[in-house]
Amino acid sequence: MNPHRVILWDIDGTLLHSGGAGERAIIRTARTLYGKDLALHELDYRGQTDSRIVRQIFTRFGIPWSEENVVRFRDTYLEHLQEEIAACSGQVFPGVEPMLSTIEQTPGWTQGLLTGNFERGAEIKLDRFGLRRFFAFGSFGDRRECRNEVARAAFAFLRERWGDTLCARQIFLIGDTPYDVLCAQAIGAYSIAVATGGYSLSELAAYRPTLLLPDLAQFKPVLALVGGCS
Repeated sequence: MNPHRVILWDIDGTLLHSGGAGERAIIRTARTLYGKDLALHELDYRGQTDSRIVRQIFTRFGIPWSEENVVRFRDTYLEHLQEEIAACSGQVFPGVEPMLSTIEQTPGWTQGLLTGNFERGAEIKLDRFGLRRFFAFGSFGDRRECRNEVARAAFAFLRERWGDTLCARQIFLIGDTPYDVLCAQAIGAYSIAVATGGYSLSELAAYRPTLLLPDLAQFKPVLALVGGCS
């Protein structure tokens, strides 16, 4: 039986702020594996998948793109992320936990993840802030560099799980970057943009999300959109 609504969440900048743990883990990984100092401002990493970020690093340092090299980078990064996240000063954004709880308790609504994180990286971040329990499934950036492809994979998974009658207009994506809005549009889903991750309201508005909010402290407009769309 199809759920009436599926809400898919981005993680970084949307659910939580990890206090720079991910960025520090990337820098440490480049230094550990290649003895290189990496300046993050030289990368386009906001809203990108972890696989796309690795691609940029390999290109910059002349590292051959191979399964072995990617796995080595990923595993080293995850080790550093585990250490960095344990000591981070991050936080869950206001309104997030009450909203997650409300969705969880609403009949016919279900929620999952749509994130560029490596799957294990997502688990590490969510475990640190006690949020993993809200999500039974997700689509991740392990093997897909393009965020739109992560969204298409999520849509395919949902239709496999609940049947071909599940349509894109039953799906709502919540994120903090233009890439989140664009990947929602790529599959015909509703997009909810929040200005909690570094992009301003005006920057996000240029991409014409379905709903635009400064944050989720007052999340009733989101619930009204989800409950009111048909």
